[in-house]
Amino acid sequence: MSFVDWYHNNQDWIMLICMFVTLATILTIFYFLNKKGMDVFYTRKGVHITVGSYIFFWLMASDNWWARYVAMIPAALTAIVFLFVGLKVIRFNFLVRSMSRDGEPTDLLKGTFIYAIMMSLICAFIWREQPWGLIVIMSVAFGDGIAPIAGRHLGKHKYRLISGGEKSLEGSLFMFLCSVAMSFLITYIFGVVLTGQNWLWGYADWPWLWGKILILCLIGTIAEGLSPRDFDNLIVPGVMILISLAFGLKFSVT
Repeated sequence: MSFVDWYHNNQDWIMLICMFVTLATILTIFYFLNKKGMDVFYTRKGVHITVGSYIFFWLMASDNWWARYVAMIPAALTAIVFLFVGLKVIRFNFLVRSMSRDGEPTDLLKGTFIYAIMMSLICAFIWREQPWGLIVIMSVAFGDGIAPIAGRHLGKHKYRLISGGEKSLEGSLFMFLCSVAMSFLITYIFGVVLTGQNWLWGYADWPWLWGKILILCLIGTIAEGLSPRDFDNLIVPGVMILISLAFGLKFSVT
């Protein structure tokens, strides 16, 4: 058996191993950065942003109907671990130290847990044949992850939330720009690799996709700007998926 044949026979499991290695590497790097003195704000956001890159491994998946469920395992397992750590059933101090804002395990049951659930559901019910899930994940991972960092360092023009919190126009602007840039990048790559065509311009299944990305990212940015703390990882993807239904999103499990 040639290497190519071996790879095609095992590509879903190779994908899974790559995902776990990447996830373990990300968590390890930011754990040690936190031990070296990096503020938990940055280690938490660093994990939030970089973990989103795991969906690029979806390109390795086969066309088998069950490939999406193999790809879902890391996010689903992460959600389970966060749940058990948050409920204090198990103790993973390295996760709490690098990801909890107040040093308490229960903090992992908030936005972090919702984030992992969101990724699992998109993988299971939207997958890679459509651009909508890719756009949502890029917006939540990169856009929503970078927004508070930009707001902390560049935010001079503040606005108040309905819940009483405060965010900045600069942070929201960076979320929009990063969401659009990463959404353009990932939909272009997936389109070319999976279908040999540019999904962004002139693709019959999703005409004017580039314009729809602008609309989705703008709506996602507004939703993030108005979301109460800890609920943006739920509200942003929820709103964007609802709008995607009008653009042609279809849920599937096979």
